[in-house]
Amino acid sequence: MDEVFDVEDHLCRAFVMGLGTGLPSSDAMRNMISWINLMSEKEAKALTEDYVISCIPRYITFLFNKS
Repeated sequence: MDEVFDVEDHLCRAFVMGLGTGLPSSDAMRNMISWINLMSEKEAKALTEDYVISCIPRYITFLFNKS
């Protein structure tokens, strides 16, 4: 049976263990998770830990360009 990939779990690990920071607000996390899911579909990329981690700087750039 295939296990469902938990984007939030990998984001939490990336922020806390990888970046050494606290988590963004729950609203920010939900928006980032939605964006990551949309991008993986758009790019036809599988959700993996490496993909989620690579999306963090891309999401920050997306937010910056949006402002």
